[in-house]
Amino acid sequence: MPIIIQDVLLRYPPRELSPLERELTNEWLGLAADISGAYVSGRKSDDPALHRRIVITDGSQGHPTHLIHCAERLRLWVKMTLGPYQCVEMFDTLQAALNSIRPVLSDGRVP
Repeated sequence: MPIIIQDVLLRYPPRELSPLERELTNEWLGLAADISGAYVSGRKSDDPALHRRIVITDGSQGHPTHLIHCAERLRLWVKMTLGPYQCVEMFDTLQAALNSIRPVLSDGRVP
């Protein structure tokens, strides 16, 4: 994992998602039909790099392509794009972070 992603993972640890945020993630996944899958990594036995993050798989091999989390003690959503063109972006809302991958959620949502 490149140094910039490691830095973001260490500097901005994730908080647990609320039930409304989980619901929004599930709604987004249902509307983004071409996304292979998305789940919230919540088991302590999960890879620490994925723990408490929304893991999105969009590739043909089922490997994670994006990680999204809300930073502990901040109202800031961090989206990390994995793969050959790695990128870290920050958003004010979960909806904005999810829609940056596939814009399928309508405006007016808050989480």
